[in-house]
Amino acid sequence: MFFGSTGAFACVLFAVAGAMFLAGCTTSPGKPAAGSEMIAPSEVLDFGTLYAQNCSGCHGAEGHGGAAIALGDPVYLAIADDTAIRKVITNGVRGTSMAAFAQSAGGMLTDKQIDAIATGIRTTWSRRGILEGANPPPYAAKSPGDAARGEATYAT
Repeated sequence: MFFGSTGAFACVLFAVAGAMFLAGCTTSPGKPAAGSEMIAPSEVLDFGTLYAQNCSGCHGAEGHGGAAIALGDPVYLAIADDTAIRKVITNGVRGTSMAAFAQSAGGMLTDKQIDAIATGIRTTWSRRGILEGANPPPYAAKSPGDAARGEATYAT
């Protein structure tokens, strides 16, 4: 025999088996890896994730438009201020396919998520000074329109 006695062979065999058992405990099936825990959908604040899941279907993966306006248009972002963008995301736009996304309006997004989307849109696609020296129209009318005046203007 290679070992002085059968008892010594059994001890070595037992030690090797025990080491293998202990090494296997750190990689047992079903044990989550560090950092692999899922976060609740309402906790997601990453712009890319939120935009992809809620906006890209209509506004395009890169904000270049599709079924809806291009949010990645720097001219649009120069005219529409942060308040207008948040309001549209929160409440939607009546008479269009833009639904309300805020939980307070029946949607699924928290106020923090709406802020993350609005901020992400602006920081990703706006360009400073794009309308430098121009006099752009306001994003929304400041007063109600005059249908008769509009009809006359259109007829002209």
